[in-house]
Amino acid sequence: MQLVMLAGELGAKYGKHHEYYNLQTPADAIKLLCINYPALKQDMMQAHHNGVGYKVVQGGAAMGYDELQLPFGSKPLLVVPVISGAGGGATTQILVGVGLVAASFLFPGAGLFGASAFGGSIAAASTLTAVGTGISAVGASLILSGTASLISPQPQLGNLGANRIRGEGTNVRGPGPDGITRGAMGHANYAFTGPANTVGTGATVPVIYGRVIAGSHLLAANLVVSDDSDPLKTTTQAPGIDTFRINGEQVSQKLESHGGLKGRKKTIEIKGTDPQEQKRIFVDKKFGPSGGDATLEIEQTVVSAKLKYKKTETVRKKLDILFKIDRGLFDYVAGEGSTIIDGFIRYRITVQLTGTDPDPTVASADVTVQGLLTESKKDNIVYGHRLQMPKVSDRNEVRVKVEIIDAEVHDDARLIFHAYGYGLLDGND
Repeated sequence: MQLVMLAGELGAKYGKHHEYYNLQTPADAIKLLCINYPALKQDMMQAHHNGVGYKVVQGGAAMGYDELQLPFGSKPLLVVPVISGAGGGATTQILVGVGLVAASFLFPGAGLFGASAFGGSIAAASTLTAVGTGISAVGASLILSGTASLISPQPQLGNLGANRIRGEGTNVRGPGPDGITRGAMGHANYAFTGPANTVGTGATVPVIYGRVIAGSHLLAANLVVSDDSDPLKTTTQAPGIDTFRINGEQVSQKLESHGGLKGRKKTIEIKGTDPQEQKRIFVDKKFGPSGGDATLEIEQTVVSAKLKYKKTETVRKKLDILFKIDRGLFDYVAGEGSTIIDGFIRYRITVQLTGTDPDPTVASADVTVQGLLTESKKDNIVYGHRLQMPKVSDRNEVRVKVEIIDAEVHDDARLIFHAYGYGLLDGND
């Protein structure tokens, strides 16, 4: 009998102890678990989106992908979910779930190319098996190369798409939020791009005589950060409107650039749509909870009503998008009652012109708003961004789309897509 144990949330959902017989490798154990529990396979393949990886441990040693094909051994096999950082956990043998599944299903080789699948001669079957092994190896290599990019992400250039009209339209990719914690820092970390100073199970530990220059084998590491001289703070900074920033830069009532995107605060709200000249569209679409304990939704998209497209240069270069925050913007270090830190919301604005199919994208902006605003009315804020559109013939209306990309905020926070139109950020209000 061979024992496979699931720890943490996996054990709670699918059982802690699983007994099997005649397992050849740890990969066989993962494969059988995925076959017996299809939901487990789906959980493992999606876990990296939530920053969760896995350790596969046997005999006290954590395994890498290549070690899943070693003989099973006599000790119980333990699968442990772990929280990983932005760069993954290659140096501590933290495996990405999709790679773990791929390694278990693809590495064995022959699969459908075995002799019984074709009923041919032994020589022909051997040839087909060799081909199947090669194809499986290539497939595994491709999937695990994708897994490597999940472990150590690299920055990607924005794809404007084939239907993008190039020219004078706004195209801004603002930076992620600043800070020293995840609650105030949402951008990915590209400092670590691969394993360093570490080896797998069974590597030789050298014994050095004399004076030499040598590298190192990292056997274990532990980091504890503490400051006994500083008691727990209520907040990391004094809350208020002055903490509010767009793309890392402070915002005033003067129209100025924030990370390449013009914008400003406003004190006057839009009360409704202007139906005659159609210079503005009132929206007030809320991203966030309508009540209860729901949280601000990620990847929620809204396409508003359409604004008349103005071809006059001075007008079409002043397309203003207004937002409101009226329930505070902050987060907690470790849950409600702990230190209050900056909250942030990162969203994408896309501007399209209607008239043909598909509708071309003429302007876009990725924006990060960050700050420490309380839920008091004195910290409510109305602000806006100015985008410009190119001159395009045979277009009738402007369509604006807002998509939440990322957020770290308290449960009751919400972002309101307030209004959009021409020249809404002009004036002295």
